Amino acid sequence: MIKNIVVHLTGSDQDQARLGVAESIGNRFDAHLTGLYVHILPETSDLDPIVMAGMEPWFEQSAARADESFKKLKTRFDDLGIPHDVRRLDVSSGAAGQAMAARARVADLFVAARPEEDPAEDVNMEVSVLFGSGRACLFVPQNGRHTNGFNRVTVAWDGSREAVRAITEAMPFLEQASQVIIVSLRQDEDALSAGDLARHLRRHGISAEVRTLDTDTEGSGEALLDEVGRTGANLLVMGGCGHSKFMDWVLGGATRYVLTHADIPVLMAR
Repeated sequence: MIKNIVVHLTGSDQDQARLGVAESIGNRFDAHLTGLYVHILPETSDLDPIVMAGMEPWFEQSAARADESFKKLKTRFDDLGIPHDVRRLDVSSGAAGQAMAARARVADLFVAARPEEDPAEDVNMEVSVLFGSGRACLFVPQNGRHTNGFNRVTVAWDGSREAVRAITEAMPFLEQASQVIIVSLRQDEDALSAGDLARHLRRHGISAEVRTLDTDTEGSGEALLDEVGRTGANLLVMGGCGHSKFMDWVLGGATRYVLTHADIPVLMAR
């Protein structure tokens, strides 16, 4: 059950999309919602002390803007009808991802922008949480189809560990959905079949339809989103595949394509 949600906030206009989705989920599951405002501190490590002294007004302006943004967010949260709090992280760019991942580990769900829509994209914060938190990450497109409930869910299945993790984290949504469609991405013949997954879900009271995509690996992301469009799904569940060398993550082809092009929220886990 989802009882504790963390949503990443930046103080920008982009906050509204993911905050709206997080609030809707919080209402649906009677959950506590924590707004996590991240203020990236100006970089100073490579600056000469004399240069730093001259930049002091800039640092003060950055802090003042952060104070104002945090104040506005607290006011916005006061209007929520669910239990909530707002927290602030003042961190350097190099520590931001780890700090957010640590907060996400003690939550049931982390709600964030898609990585390429993150205002601090070069910091890789959102991807850091996906790879480092061990929790479900719900990536919300800035300009996409957002609904008050995820009643039609598509599950991408390739038999991988990452897919299993994502499905396990998504069980509260699957249990409440009116339609669940398992899309099998045909890889190797030894992988557990989508039929095995459907039987597993049925034992949890979840009826799921199975569809198979016969496509090569390179085109699987595009084919998956085409199928999502045909089913009219409003939530996609899939594993976050990639290589986790510290701060040098390269998302797998299908994962990267989906995060770049999906117009609905995508729930991922690793």
